[in-house]
Amino acid sequence: MPLLAGLTRRRRLVTVGAIVLLTLGVFVAKTATAHASGADEETQFILNTFMFLVWGALIMWMCAGFTMLESGSVRTKNASIICLKNNGLNTIAGLAYYFIGYHQLYV
Repeated sequence: MPLLAGLTRRRRLVTVGAIVLLTLGVFVAKTATAHASGADEETQFILNTFMFLVWGALIMWMCAGFTMLESGSVRTKNASIICLKNNGLNTIAGLAYYFIGYHQLYV
């Protein structure tokens, strides 16, 4: 594997394992989608609700990560203001989605 030649053995195993897991996840997702297309409405509703919950949680983790990135690039005295600003922006975005976006997307 010339692509991974500069990495240590453990790092190489972790990288290859991550690639295998991601590939396997894509195939499982495609298979689940193929099976879900023939499912009844109740099962489809349950899967959509679960995916909505999971992707929402991932977006919130992404926002938290961006907050940490942004607060790490300013002085210590300004980090709390950055966290407050990002928290406020996420709250405003969530409320706007609740009042406007959900109705446009799902109703």
